Amino acid sequence: MKKKLNWCVISICLGCFVFGAAAGYLMAICAGNTLHKSDYSGICPDGSSPDSNGCCFGEVYTNMGDLGFNCCPEGDGDCYPPIK
Repeated sequence: MKKKLNWCVISICLGCFVFGAAAGYLMAICAGNTLHKSDYSGICPDGSSPDSNGCCFGEVYTNMGDLGFNCCPEGDGDCYPPIK
């Protein structure tokens, strides 16, 4: 016994797939923009503004060769890109 394809069901499934893909894409863009904004707030952790190079108090603007210029702590610690 051969069943006839129900085009109404197929079109609803296709529409749900396209809508879900578009909604997922927009949520990913929104989440990415929110994370990017929070990383570069323009304010140092102590609440002060960065210097002209984008480094906070206690950091030195350092040329790291292929990695470019970064702000490194005067003592030991990790270096980070300047705050823009």
